[in-house]
Amino acid sequence: MAVHTVLSSTDIKKILNNYEIGGLKKYSGIKEGIENTNYLVDTTKNKFILTIYEERTRDDLLPFYMGVMYNSCTNGIKCPTPIKDKNGQLINIFKKKSYGFFKFINGKSKKVWSKNNCFEVGKELAKFHLINKNIITSNKNNFSLDFWNISFNKYKDFMNKELSGSFEIVNEELKFLNKNWPLNLPEGIIHADLFPDNVLFSKSQKVSGMIDFYFACKDFFSYDIAILINAWCFPKNSFNKIFMNNILKGYESVRKLQIVEKKKMNILLRGASLRFLLTRIIDAQKESENKILEIKNPEDFLIRLIFHKNINNEDYNI
Repeated sequence: MAVHTVLSSTDIKKILNNYEIGGLKKYSGIKEGIENTNYLVDTTKNKFILTIYEERTRDDLLPFYMGVMYNSCTNGIKCPTPIKDKNGQLINIFKKKSYGFFKFINGKSKKVWSKNNCFEVGKELAKFHLINKNIITSNKNNFSLDFWNISFNKYKDFMNKELSGSFEIVNEELKFLNKNWPLNLPEGIIHADLFPDNVLFSKSQKVSGMIDFYFACKDFFSYDIAILINAWCFPKNSFNKIFMNNILKGYESVRKLQIVEKKKMNILLRGASLRFLLTRIIDAQKESENKILEIKNPEDFLIRLIFHKNINNEDYNI
C-alpha cells in the first residue's frame, strides 16, 4: 500500500457517485507499503478502503484476486470484502487505472510485535493455505526464479550504486538458487506478501484482518512461510529464533509441514530474501515523483540474505 495516485476530494466524490455507500465526509491516503494506492474513505454510511491498482498489479488477474478474497472471507479468514457499484461491478476505471472499494476492517498493524503475535499470524497463514487449496489457477508466481534472473540482468549496473556490494552477493546467490531451487513441494494458493503492515490485530491481540492480496498466486506453501519468517523474525535486522519457532508452531497447529518442506527451508528463505532485495532495489531506481511513499530499504533484505547464506538448515532447529 502507498499513495502513488493523488486524488482530490472532487475525485473521491466523483468515484463515490458510482456506489451506494454514502457521501464523502473525509478521506486520507495510507502511506504504509509500496505497491498499490490506498485511501481510507469515511462516508455518511461507513468507512471503506479505496484501492487503486498500480503498475505491478495486472488487470487481467484482478478477478483471481477477488475470488481468493471472497473464498477466504466466506470461509473464516478475516480479509477485505469487495463492494459492488450500482451496476454490480467490482472493478472500475478512473484516470486510466483500475480501482475497487472494500469494507473497512477494524484493527491495527504492528510496528513492534511479540512471539504470541507471530504464533497467531503463522496459524492464520496455514488456515489461508488450507481454505484456498482447491482453487484452480494458472497464475504461477511471477516474482520467482525467472523474475530474479531477468531483474538481475536488467538492473545489475545499478546495484552497487544503490547498495554497495550487492552485485557480487546477488550474482553468487543466483548461481546457487538456479542450481538448488526446489521443484516439487506441496503447493497451492499463497499470499506471498504477508508483511506486518498487511496484518491487522484486534485489541485482544488476535488477527482481525489479512490485507493486500495482490501478489497471491500458486506456489509452494513453504515459500510463503519463508516470506513470513523473513518479514517477522528480524526485528531491527537481528534474527529472532523465538519468533520463528512461534510462527512455525502456529502454522503447524493447523497444517503439519512435511519433512521435505523443513529440509528445504534454508533455500526458500534465501530465495525469499533475494526476491524482496531485488524489488526494493528496482523501486529505489525508479522516480518517486508525485508519490507520498514510505521508502523501503533494500539493505534490510541484503542483511537477511547474508544471514541465511552463512548458516545451515539444521541451525534453525525446525
